[in-house]
Amino acid sequence: MLEIYIARHGQTEWNREGRLQGWLNSALTEQGIASAETLGREIDHIQFDAYYSSPSERAYKTLEIALSPMKPEIVKDERIMEMGLGEWQGKLMTEIRRDYEMAFDDYFHKPERFSLSGAESYYDVKDRVDHFIKELVQVHFNHLRPKKVLVITHGVTLMMMRLLFNGGEIKDLAAYGVADNAKLHVYQYDGSRFRSMIAERENFDAR
Repeated sequence: MLEIYIARHGQTEWNREGRLQGWLNSALTEQGIASAETLGREIDHIQFDAYYSSPSERAYKTLEIALSPMKPEIVKDERIMEMGLGEWQGKLMTEIRRDYEMAFDDYFHKPERFSLSGAESYYDVKDRVDHFIKELVQVHFNHLRPKKVLVITHGVTLMMMRLLFNGGEIKDLAAYGVADNAKLHVYQYDGSRFRSMIAERENFDAR
């Protein structure tokens, strides 16, 4: 059995301002720090076998705060970084909506069509996230002893993980929405399929 605990990073300055971040970064807000601390209290009783984080500072810092004062080994994995968004990164969503109306609509509502020069497609993100999940199962799944891993990632990446757990297609991704900051999603793998153990409220906060 394998239990995968996943959370998006805490709120950042750019989340609050309505800017897309992608592979760029902005600092956690006070609210983001507080939510990371809350996450820490939620998982304090759980003995994890491994900890994974996107190398982006907002994700890694969220995990560090949640685990404090412990300092376990944290594996930084680029496969669970946020979707790379090229020239959109750091821009306000209102600006992007104005200047890239069709691509902006595809990004949020027709992910199978989304294309932007210098950015990843949703298919690119799916490939790397799928590879991460398969390796996670290969390394940690154990028939004899239930194992638990904690993963801190990003809005689109978490959506993609959930899509893959449920066996969905890219066109279905928009239905998931973006998870609240620092809120847990838990999936259990029994050797044949994944099933959700926690249903979390979703919203469309800036990714």
